[in-house]
Amino acid sequence: MSFATTYTTILTRFKAQMDSLRPLVPIAWPNMPFDPKDDFDDATHQGWARITIRGGEQQQASIGGTSNRRWRQVGVIQVQVFTPTEQGAATALGIADDVATALRGVTVSGVVLKAASVIPIGRDGVDFFQVNINVPFRYDLIA
Repeated sequence: MSFATTYTTILTRFKAQMDSLRPLVPIAWPNMPFDPKDDFDDATHQGWARITIRGGEQQQASIGGTSNRRWRQVGVIQVQVFTPTEQGAATALGIADDVATALRGVTVSGVVLKAASVIPIGRDGVDFFQVNINVPFRYDLIA
């Protein structure tokens, strides 16, 4: 498994879960245009979210000959949830709970998603209240 495959696997899982759990929350996808002023409408949407997948340090997980060693790649999925400040914290925390439920404790195509942490950040200035969700992940590569 490669990092590119893992990246796609995680994004696919997240999209399927959010389409089911929170269809009224538009997503700012990596390397895709998204402007909250244009792509978020507080009259029809509950909030919006941004997903980022960060790779961490790879470690050798087993000893063996060439093409027979296991390498463990770790990383963190970070989802940032934003809701209009006048809604209070409840909506953002509810969306964050659904994100945590969607990603925590599952294995998808060899990618192990671990426990989710919900971290209230607060106001981002004037417009939005922010809550972050961090989910560590890992996968193994045989090479």
